[in-house]
Amino acid sequence: MVADLWSVLAQLRFDTLIQQYRGWLLDLVVFAGTVGIVYGLGRYIVVPPIVRAVDRRNPANETIVDAVGLYLRVAFVVVSIPIAVTAAGFGGVVAGSTVIVAAATLALGVAGQDVIGNFVSGVFLVSDPGFNIGDYIEWEDRAGTIKQIDLRVTRMQTPQGDVVVVPNTDIATSAIRLPYSSDQYRLTQRLTIGYHDSVDQVRTLLAEELAADSRVAADPEPVIQVSTLGESAIELTVWFWVRDPKNKDLVSIRSDFATRAKDRLIEEGVSIAPATPYELSGELAVDSSGG
Repeated sequence: MVADLWSVLAQLRFDTLIQQYRGWLLDLVVFAGTVGIVYGLGRYIVVPPIVRAVDRRNPANETIVDAVGLYLRVAFVVVSIPIAVTAAGFGGVVAGSTVIVAAATLALGVAGQDVIGNFVSGVFLVSDPGFNIGDYIEWEDRAGTIKQIDLRVTRMQTPQGDVVVVPNTDIATSAIRLPYSSDQYRLTQRLTIGYHDSVDQVRTLLAEELAADSRVAADPEPVIQVSTLGESAIELTVWFWVRDPKNKDLVSIRSDFATRAKDRLIEEGVSIAPATPYELSGELAVDSSGG
């Protein structure tokens, strides 16, 4: 009997709550449904043809294609909220709370200034045709290959293989160097020989070793110059170029040339990195007393 009475009271209380908040619940359903409809229309109807059009105009730039799709989806989320507020009839509530809305907007602006700054920087980065996924860049005292550009950060892979997450503003506000952006890259190798060695002979030997490597460009021709006259040795600097540096192992090319040059010069009797002679003067005494 008591249980039945308690069940009836609970049902009456629930029905009363439903009647009291029915309007709000319907408004919330309308709000959520409007957000879902606007976002769904944008993502599945509007965004795909725009992304395909951008892809046709930029077939080799996956960075901007991915970014356009991502930013458009975010834009539709932002646009759907005021539309849903109006459709659900929350406009009067928002208008009647101007001070609260203004304070909330200010608080969000201050708290999210870094996020907003990174977002804007990301837009500028992806719109730069010279900044793309797969590029190797150097900035400040860091370097790496661009792997992904997100709304807030850019993911880089260092030469050591580590993945570094860098805020977009750090890159956008720094001087960036793209050493492999052109179709050729210059490598430098220095070596020292003795004063008794023939500079012309060494030039000829080094040029032959460079010509034997198909990875080294013939045009422009390698340059071999005397850079320094030291106390006991002559320093030579070798400049040579490699085409398509993005797809070449530059470290291996330079190392292979240095190894071949060393072996060839030694074979021809050229002294590499001769030791600096020192003249010692004075007297040498020998203590013959037993301990």
